[in-house]
Amino acid sequence: MGLAKLSQGERIVLVGGLLLIVDLLFVPWHDIDLAGLDGVIDTTVTGVQQPYAGYGIAAVVLTAVMIVQIALARLLSVRLPEPPVPWSQIHLILGIFVAVVLVIKLVRLTDSLGYGAYSGVLAGVLVAYGGYSISREGEDPA
Repeated sequence: MGLAKLSQGERIVLVGGLLLIVDLLFVPWHDIDLAGLDGVIDTTVTGVQQPYAGYGIAAVVLTAVMIVQIALARLLSVRLPEPPVPWSQIHLILGIFVAVVLVIKLVRLTDSLGYGAYSGVLAGVLVAYGGYSISREGEDPA
């Protein structure tokens, strides 16, 4: 793959997005202490298994859209249809949505936060920064 073809913002979105998707699907966002039963009962809840899982699912879908668009347009040289707004602006908007959705997800349920909640929000901010970087580069990734 020609990762050298990617701009800095696109690399940030790819790395941060993949980290975020892994975090939301596999890393525990909440860890409940059951007073000694931790070895018997799995008390961890990943980002897409908790009561407000819709926020995590939305973040995964939006991030996947960003990653797929970059991979198709820049790495595989697929000609995508022209949207009404430039792809660089779409990446900015999606990046902001990802960060906002993750902050809402974090604020909605703050009991027993696991390390996945913090790393997930940081990865979401990284995705948002990557989207911002793409929009500032002035080059349309399509």
